[in-house]
Amino acid sequence: MRLNTYLFCFLLLPLLLLLGAGGFWMYSQRDLIQVDSSAHRLLASDPRNLETFEKINELIPETEMVMVALKIENLFSNQGSKTVAMASNLISQVEGCIEVKSLTHSGRPVRQGFALNIEPFIPEWASPQEWDSIKDFTTRFPLSRNVMVSADGRYAILLGVFERPLPDHQARDTFRQEFMDALLPLESETEAIHVLSFPFIEAEGVNALKADLQHYLIIASVLIFLVLFITFRSWIAVCSVLLLEGTGVLLLLGVFQFLGKPIDIYSGILFPLIGGLQLTFVIHYLSALQSAARRSPPAEAARIAFREVFPPSCIAALTTITGLLTLAFADLPTLTDFGRIGAIAVVVVFLFTFLLPALCAIGPKPIPQKTKRPRSKKWVLPVRAPLGFFLFTLSYALVMIFGIFLIRTDIRAVEFIEPGHPVRESMELLNQDLGGTNIFQVRVDSGKPGGLQTKPVLQYLEDLRAYAYTLEGVTDAYAYSQLYLALNQIWDGDPNPNGSLPQTSAKLALFSQLINASPLMFKDSFVDSQNRSAIMILRSRDMPGKDYLALLETFMDYAEQQRPEGLSLDPVNGLHTILENDQQIVGNQLKTLGITVLLIAATLSLLWLSPRNAGQVLLSNVPALLTIFGIMGLTGFPLNSITIMVAAVILGIAVDDGIHLVSAYRKACKQGKSPQDAASEALRSKLKPMACTSSILIVFLGLLLLTSFPPVAHFGILSALGILSAFLGATLLLPALLGASKNPKKKETLDQDTVSS
Repeated sequence: MRLNTYLFCFLLLPLLLLLGAGGFWMYSQRDLIQVDSSAHRLLASDPRNLETFEKINELIPETEMVMVALKIENLFSNQGSKTVAMASNLISQVEGCIEVKSLTHSGRPVRQGFALNIEPFIPEWASPQEWDSIKDFTTRFPLSRNVMVSADGRYAILLGVFERPLPDHQARDTFRQEFMDALLPLESETEAIHVLSFPFIEAEGVNALKADLQHYLIIASVLIFLVLFITFRSWIAVCSVLLLEGTGVLLLLGVFQFLGKPIDIYSGILFPLIGGLQLTFVIHYLSALQSAARRSPPAEAARIAFREVFPPSCIAALTTITGLLTLAFADLPTLTDFGRIGAIAVVVVFLFTFLLPALCAIGPKPIPQKTKRPRSKKWVLPVRAPLGFFLFTLSYALVMIFGIFLIRTDIRAVEFIEPGHPVRESMELLNQDLGGTNIFQVRVDSGKPGGLQTKPVLQYLEDLRAYAYTLEGVTDAYAYSQLYLALNQIWDGDPNPNGSLPQTSAKLALFSQLINASPLMFKDSFVDSQNRSAIMILRSRDMPGKDYLALLETFMDYAEQQRPEGLSLDPVNGLHTILENDQQIVGNQLKTLGITVLLIAATLSLLWLSPRNAGQVLLSNVPALLTIFGIMGLTGFPLNSITIMVAAVILGIAVDDGIHLVSAYRKACKQGKSPQDAASEALRSKLKPMACTSSILIVFLGLLLLTSFPPVAHFGILSALGILSAFLGATLLLPALLGASKNPKKKETLDQDTVSS
């Protein structure tokens, strides 16, 4: 029976049936497959912005908020007021809207005798002189500056509050489309419109994932088909590989469903990763099958190929599982989920991939046939190569080592969105022109009811605010005392732009009563009902983690030094989470990589009973690690919650080629060949599948460059370069290390000569 006919009968037809049945079952379960692009998941690795997100949700719980920033040519004018009112009315007409906070639809306190009256921040009509006064007040008043209007007066900020159920992607995407359609009439009235809402980010995230997947599948399929056809030159073999790959994807989807885990931007990387890994198993098997079929009947060739490939493939799968499971020891939930799901998926896909080959291998053990082997050419060790090669390798290593010292361990949520995307532009506008995205909170507790409403405490809070503005990067400092400053300005018409606290006890008591009785915006979110404690907020622009931490430590040191007796300060997360975040990133990378190296070394040493061979395999992958970390530093790719996985995961996969090569080398050594001849023969027999599998992995991972999420693209680039370096290490460095080993037969002869003498 010809090999192609054998493959068709025993591999292709069963795979078609399995793929059809699996596809039908997966289609029936399609509604149970979850895709998670939630903002909380996206921000899981960025404590600074995650706290901001959670604080915003605490202000008005059980609702969804949409922020709109309108750039208006002359905001503080009759026409500008008309445009803001028009925008507020358009937002209020969207289904589910319960409130719109804006300059025209939110009130500011105005004195009316000995009481306060609430009026809109800006009127429908005013004279030019009145508009100048309104602009001056609005851009300085704490409840409007960078809340309702940018500090420079160029942007009006509108906040729509919605009670609208958004249980799934379809509901979120519909909400986003309805909202954006409602704003269309504003395009002719404004210079720019920026919209930012977490449900919209989630909806656009799913849409981006779907578009990325379509592009990825089309390009990857074409490239993989070309690589496979060039390698095997057999339509049956190529179709078998592609069918196995398709079934493997269904199995991975089944793993997600079985574990009840959603697919997100982190775990989605497992699809090209597991898919590429599965292809390495299949290609090594089919290459061995083609080679064995040249000298044996197909059925016997199947048994020979299975017995040749299955043991090293088991070891390769084990090292990959080791690399993934080490991520389960990390402290970041995104890493632990990735590692556990990936490890289970490797086991499932591996067992399925070798199921049919194992069935085909049932039968008597093949009898090795004595065939005349061509004389092996002696391997030329790279260390004996010309001086130029050595200098090039040394220079490359030095450059990569230099790059390692440039690695940036600073997570930014905004970097998870590609430059130029509307969401990123809105986030950058919020950071640069609307007060910043970093929010640090300190709870100030007076220890007794009404303790905040005393002159010493209020003066202390004002001193802290004044000091905060002297720190570079701080854009706003909010404190309970600002309410007294604002009332004092309103009461007396104080022209001082910084304001001042009431000087008399009577005025202080009056203001306290007015504040307690007036419905001032967000007051209840920052102050407790007894006026005993309040939250002071520092708002700043995004900056490197070390700089932000230094800013917060400087502020807290000053606050503690000036703290009145009886007053306590308690940072609400912020300070320690930033420090822990940077430490976690570096610590998790070192911990997972170290555990991976130790476990792989121990596993290979035990299975081969040769620590030397295990060390040689790991040493040949040093170029891959140098490349990953060096390129990360030289390109400025940050070490974040996605790129942090590259080293451990790729090392677990990169050793696969070395394992197959060493297995062939050890087999040749058992046949009596010298280490150099054994290394040469092993490389010749494994070079084709090694080149093919490396090409497949480079394509699968490198095409992640097409994704809309920069960290995923960075992961793909670093992984592809790591795999390429690992291939070069396995084909150049590893054979040299194996060939340089001592000849066991020669050592045995020397020992006998010593005894006889």
